[in-house]
Amino acid sequence: MQDSNPPVQSVKSLTIASLSATFLAGTVLVTAVLPAEYGIDPTGFGEMTGLTSLASPNKTGSPGTASACAEPAAVSAAQPAAAAQWQDTVKIVVPAGEGLEYKFHLAKGAALEYSWSTNGTALYFDFHGEPQGDKTGYFKSYKETTDSQSSGSLSAPFEGSHGWYWENKSSAPVTVVLNTKGAYRILGLM
Repeated sequence: MQDSNPPVQSVKSLTIASLSATFLAGTVLVTAVLPAEYGIDPTGFGEMTGLTSLASPNKTGSPGTASACAEPAAVSAAQPAAAAQWQDTVKIVVPAGEGLEYKFHLAKGAALEYSWSTNGTALYFDFHGEPQGDKTGYFKSYKETTDSQSSGSLSAPFEGSHGWYWENKSSAPVTVVLNTKGAYRILGLM
């Protein structure tokens, strides 16, 4: 005759199983989900396995020809922070006689601190944002000038893509070193 009462697990075995599951979930989060979804790679495992490339797809193209809004910019000057304090650093090569965009997705009110520079070659740039879902071509310029460096911070006035269009009018490629910190998702080259 079979026993109709199944065995009851002890509190100790249930606690060990719960802690093991929590540890395993945390490990998967830190080593796979954060690098693949958000480009956050505290262990370096995501870079080693290529998972961080999933978070920032690279596409090339040129910006639209929409007009910029003349509202006051939500950009403030900031002192460049030490390199160890930056969340992300990327080198972007702007080909001779061409332009490109590099963007981040920010929620409304999200902060982005930035500092970028070249080797001294001045580039025309337009730091701007485009509202998510807008089909009219509208964008808001925060800072537009020609310079070899810029730094500051942005509190996003709307949800959408925010970043730079750099144009290299020289006869040689120029490398931009961009340091950023904030609550964003990297969209990369557009």
